[in-house]
Amino acid sequence: MKQTHYLLLMLIIFSQGSLIAQEIQVKTSVNWEKNVLQLDMTAAIEGESNQPTGRYKTEQYILRQTAVITGEVLLPLKVDSWNTIGDLVSEEPVLLRKLETLSRTMKKIFTTATPDRKYLTVRYELPLFPYIADLLIKHKKPFTYPLNPEYTANEDFTGIVIYAGEELPWHGTNEKKVYLEPCLFPKIFDSSLNEIHSIELTEPKIISKWGNAGFSRSLDMNEISSRVGVYPFRTMARAIFGKNRTDLILSDRDVKMITTSAHNRELLRQGRIIIILPEETDTP
Repeated sequence: MKQTHYLLLMLIIFSQGSLIAQEIQVKTSVNWEKNVLQLDMTAAIEGESNQPTGRYKTEQYILRQTAVITGEVLLPLKVDSWNTIGDLVSEEPVLLRKLETLSRTMKKIFTTATPDRKYLTVRYELPLFPYIADLLIKHKKPFTYPLNPEYTANEDFTGIVIYAGEELPWHGTNEKKVYLEPCLFPKIFDSSLNEIHSIELTEPKIISKWGNAGFSRSLDMNEISSRVGVYPFRTMARAIFGKNRTDLILSDRDVKMITTSAHNRELLRQGRIIIILPEETDTP
């Protein structure tokens, strides 16, 4: 599942004593199945486009702007049902500088020129985990989920698979058909909106590894068993919750199956959850 964003930046540089404005076109996409941010930066090749020096200068120019661009493109990324990274930066401005330093950890995938050699594109990739996640983890150990003494599940599973691949009601609104939006740290609730899973209920080292829940567009066990094992508990989301449409509501029966077993609660702490998304589409 990819989400694609476009951004046009006007960056100012000094060249031969004159002030020149050069555009960098930025395209970002997030592959939520692989947990990777892809960043393409394109600029006009300086000087003689058919000369190696022009290509080199342009690539170096793009490289110098990468830190600022990295911070900007991460701002719209959804963190949870109420916040984007931009919202968190508004509360903690120093976070922006930390985001900009992530440009040092990005991997350059390729550099390519257009067929007419007028423009140069540099592609980078940045894993969401651990790099972005580690900047957002606040707790040292997971919170404890309260036990329900009236019911105890008698079946242990190897993981949890939640199907959310179709349009669902958006809780608290009149909209009956909306798609789930992936985010860094999705939450799961019961029908009374009691929170049963979140980043705070997950081991910090697990969040660094792969987040509190993963995403897939496939039900093929060969693709998801590395996270949920060979005998996962399978359920369907009943509704979507939150301003950003990133959270899921499960039936109370399914919640009991998960939360009243010590073994199954450990699956939550270990983030052994896969959420099945709709077929791949590009969304803003």
